[in-house]
Amino acid sequence: MGRFEDGTLAVAMAPPTSIAAWSLQFTMRRRFQLISGSVSGLITKSTASGYGGGVSGITITNSGEGRFNIALFRTDLSGDWDNGAYAFTVERLDSGRQSTIVQGYRHMT
Repeated sequence: MGRFEDGTLAVAMAPPTSIAAWSLQFTMRRRFQLISGSVSGLITKSTASGYGGGVSGITITNSGEGRFNIALFRTDLSGDWDNGAYAFTVERLDSGRQSTIVQGYRHMT
Protein backbone atom coordinates (compact mmCIF):
# COMPACT_ATOMS: atom_id res chain seq x y z
CA MET A 1 0.00 0.00 0.00
CA GLY A 2 1.31 3.40 -0.89
CA ARG A 3 1.19 6.46 1.31
CA PHE A 4 -1.20 8.23 -1.05
CA GLU A 5 -3.66 5.36 -1.57
CA ASP A 6 -6.81 4.30 0.25
CA GLY A 7 -6.71 0.68 1.39
CA THR A 8 -8.46 -1.90 3.52
CA LEU A 9 -6.92 -4.38 5.92
CA ALA A 10 -9.29 -7.39 6.13
CA VAL A 11 -9.11 -9.39 9.38
CA ALA A 12 -10.62 -12.84 10.04
CA MET A 13 -10.27 -14.50 13.44
CA ALA A 14 -8.92 -18.07 13.33
CA PRO A 15 -10.61 -20.11 14.57
CA PRO A 16 -13.80 -18.13 13.90
CA THR A 17 -14.75 -16.31 17.13
CA SER A 18 -17.77 -14.16 17.87
CA ILE A 19 -16.77 -10.52 18.37
CA ALA A 20 -20.32 -9.26 18.97
CA ALA A 21 -20.28 -6.24 21.33
CA TRP A 22 -16.48 -6.18 21.51
CA SER A 23 -14.62 -2.86 21.64
CA LEU A 24 -11.70 -3.07 19.21
CA GLN A 25 -8.83 -0.69 18.62
CA PHE A 26 -6.37 -0.72 15.72
CA THR A 27 -3.02 1.04 16.16
CA MET A 28 -0.21 1.41 13.64
CA ARG A 29 3.27 2.31 14.89
CA ARG A 30 6.81 2.44 13.63
CA ARG A 31 7.50 -0.66 15.79
CA PHE A 32 5.79 -2.79 18.46
CA GLN A 33 5.69 -1.41 21.99
CA LEU A 34 8.75 -2.04 24.06
CA ILE A 35 8.58 -3.74 27.43
CA SER A 36 10.39 -0.83 29.09
CA GLY A 37 8.26 1.91 27.55
CA SER A 38 5.48 2.70 25.13
CA VAL A 39 5.58 3.78 21.53
CA SER A 40 2.80 6.14 20.53
CA GLY A 41 0.54 5.23 17.64
CA LEU A 42 0.67 6.99 14.30
CA ILE A 43 -2.85 5.83 13.37
CA THR A 44 -5.57 4.74 15.78
CA LYS A 45 -9.03 3.42 14.81
CA SER A 46 -11.70 2.15 17.18
CA THR A 47 -15.12 0.48 17.12
CA ALA A 48 -15.92 2.10 20.47
CA SER A 49 -15.77 5.65 19.13
CA GLY A 50 -19.54 6.20 19.09
CA TYR A 51 -19.77 6.11 15.29
CA GLY A 52 -21.42 3.41 13.21
CA GLY A 53 -21.11 2.23 9.63
CA GLY A 54 -17.32 2.31 9.52
CA VAL A 55 -16.99 6.05 10.22
CA SER A 56 -14.42 5.20 12.90
CA GLY A 57 -12.39 3.22 10.36
CA ILE A 58 -13.33 -0.28 11.59
CA THR A 59 -16.31 -2.06 10.02
CA ILE A 60 -17.54 -5.37 11.44
CA THR A 61 -18.45 -7.51 8.42
CA ASN A 62 -19.41 -10.74 10.26
CA SER A 63 -19.51 -10.50 14.05
CA GLY A 64 -20.35 -14.19 14.50
CA GLU A 65 -17.18 -15.32 12.70
CA GLY A 66 -14.91 -12.49 13.83
CA ARG A 67 -14.47 -10.73 10.49
CA PHE A 68 -13.84 -7.00 10.19
CA ASN A 69 -12.19 -4.46 7.92
CA ILE A 70 -9.91 -1.59 8.87
CA ALA A 71 -9.98 1.35 6.46
CA LEU A 72 -6.70 3.15 5.91
CA PHE A 73 -7.35 6.40 4.10
CA ARG A 74 -4.76 8.38 2.16
CA THR A 75 -5.30 11.21 4.66
CA ASP A 76 -4.21 8.82 7.45
CA LEU A 77 -1.06 7.95 5.56
CA SER A 78 -0.01 11.34 4.21
CA GLY A 79 2.66 13.39 5.90
CA ASP A 80 5.82 12.20 7.59
CA TRP A 81 5.81 8.50 6.65
CA ASP A 82 9.04 6.84 5.59
CA ASN A 83 9.04 3.81 3.30
CA GLY A 84 9.27 0.56 5.23
CA ALA A 85 7.43 -1.85 7.49
CA TYR A 86 5.11 -0.50 10.18
CA ALA A 87 3.82 -2.61 13.07
CA PHE A 88 0.10 -2.80 13.74
CA THR A 89 -1.99 -4.32 16.50
CA VAL A 90 -5.70 -4.87 17.03
CA GLU A 91 -6.66 -5.03 20.68
CA ARG A 92 -9.81 -5.95 22.52
CA LEU A 93 -10.47 -3.21 25.08
CA ASP A 94 -13.42 -4.60 27.06
CA SER A 95 -12.96 -4.37 30.84
CA GLY A 96 -11.49 -7.59 32.20
CA ARG A 97 -10.95 -8.94 28.68
CA GLN A 98 -8.16 -6.72 27.34
CA SER A 99 -5.90 -8.57 24.93
CA THR A 100 -4.02 -8.23 21.66
CA ILE A 101 -5.93 -10.27 19.09
CA VAL A 102 -4.00 -9.43 15.91
CA GLN A 103 -0.54 -8.11 15.22
CA GLY A 104 1.53 -7.81 12.10
CA TYR A 105 3.41 -5.53 9.74
CA ARG A 106 2.21 -3.40 6.85
CA HIS A 107 4.75 -2.36 4.23
CA MET A 108 4.47 1.28 3.16
CA THR A 109 5.91 2.54 -0.12
